[in-house]
Amino acid sequence: MLDIQTLKNFVPFNGLDDEYLQEALTKIDVQEYGKGQMLFKRGRPVNTQYYLLDGQVDLINSAFYVSTVLGDSAAAHNSLNPESPTLCSGVAKSPSVKVFSIDTETLDRLMAWSQSAVDTDLDTMEYSTGEFEVAELHEEEGGDWMAALLQAPLFAKVPLAQVQELFLRFEDVSMKKGEMVVKEGERGDFFYVLVSGSARVHNHSDSVDIVIHPGQFFGEESLLGDTPRNASVEMLTSGRLKRLNSENFNALLKAPVVHYVENAGLEKLEKPYKLLDVKMPMEFRINHLPGAINIPLSRLRNSLAELGRTNVYVVPDDAGSRADIAAHLLCQAGFDAVILKSTVPQ
Repeated sequence: MLDIQTLKNFVPFNGLDDEYLQEALTKIDVQEYGKGQMLFKRGRPVNTQYYLLDGQVDLINSAFYVSTVLGDSAAAHNSLNPESPTLCSGVAKSPSVKVFSIDTETLDRLMAWSQSAVDTDLDTMEYSTGEFEVAELHEEEGGDWMAALLQAPLFAKVPLAQVQELFLRFEDVSMKKGEMVVKEGERGDFFYVLVSGSARVHNHSDSVDIVIHPGQFFGEESLLGDTPRNASVEMLTSGRLKRLNSENFNALLKAPVVHYVENAGLEKLEKPYKLLDVKMPMEFRINHLPGAINIPLSRLRNSLAELGRTNVYVVPDDAGSRADIAAHLLCQAGFDAVILKSTVPQ
């Protein structure tokens, strides 16, 4: 039976904490195939990742070249079909072949959740609190939270024509001392701005414990990656917040900020570009674009100070939801960033 220790032998599961591996186990199917049975066919979109546990599988490409994968080999530690549409057909070649499979989108979300839920140093906690990317805005005299919000690099990228619509769609929420704004583990449904009062951000492991004040916003990563909240926010005083639901957030704050390009469009960018791959190191070694640098999403926040601002950072979309989070994080910090659409050969 598949267990956590066995799962740690496979990429990218070997980079997940036990709590995420336990969640993965509830989503995994284990199957057995007889000799000659086909696991997947070349050139077909496949929304499932297959991993070989035992036996022999032949991968046959369009030129009928055969690559053999054995259950105890290093090649078996990786997905048999990392691309979609598939570049090879997978055929069972031993009398009994045992594989496990997981939905690609589910695996993508687990990776995004895991790499969003990182501990940060206390020295940087003012700006980064794991899933809560709390941005501090310096309010102008008079406490005009709208003016403060618009000074943030993230909002500077929102076209002026949409700014008025953005504020019109904000909902006003009054909170009392001791009330929970969000709870750790819940699914994210709103982006928040603290307008008045103060609140405490904390989590069960005590790796996050800070106080936020008017003019700070949080919650966007949960919407970008469809990740659960990795910390709770509790009101220390009575106060007010503005919130934006996921639909409005995507329309007004994600779509205008995060842009996509294809390979042909890279040379048309206004600045020189650098490829920034946010997959985990093992994933990066297995598959990455030539010339790309690797900064895993879990380390990106603490690496921002090392990045130059004379380039456009191009994030390949093979990192799934992590690419969305990374590009938005870079834009929020004032960098120019785009997501590179995959071009998979047919």
